[in-house]
Amino acid sequence: MAKLYFNTRDELNCIETDMIAVVQANGNYSRVVYITKKEVTLTTGISKLEVTLKSYNDKNRFIRLGRSFIINHSYLTKVDVLKQVLVLSDNDKNEIRVTIPKNILKSYKNAISKSIKIKEKKEDGNNHIG
Repeated sequence: MAKLYFNTRDELNCIETDMIAVVQANGNYSRVVYITKKEVTLTTGISKLEVTLKSYNDKNRFIRLGRSFIINHSYLTKVDVLKQVLVLSDNDKNEIRVTIPKNILKSYKNAISKSIKIKEKKEDGNNHIG
């Protein structure tokens, strides 16, 4: 399990990256929410945190949605564009619902759909013996 450490003058925060469900920008701070709903506020802006997360983890796990959110794509359960809700779950007892603007959710949903179609085409092409 990867851990990141954020040091300030008065405290040291240890973040377990595998447990991060969502990061929300809050001015010059970032609110990190674990899938267990535990929250940690960091004195690091979301852009700097995004670079750090992508450099220490699977580059496709953490996805930036607009200016205010980073989500852990591995917890994605549902995208509801009409209700403007993204649901993240560990498929056990923990679920987080995040309200995200409709246009951002629609773009994210379309990107996922496009990615799935590309994978399906590749798999179909590999299954035929010619």
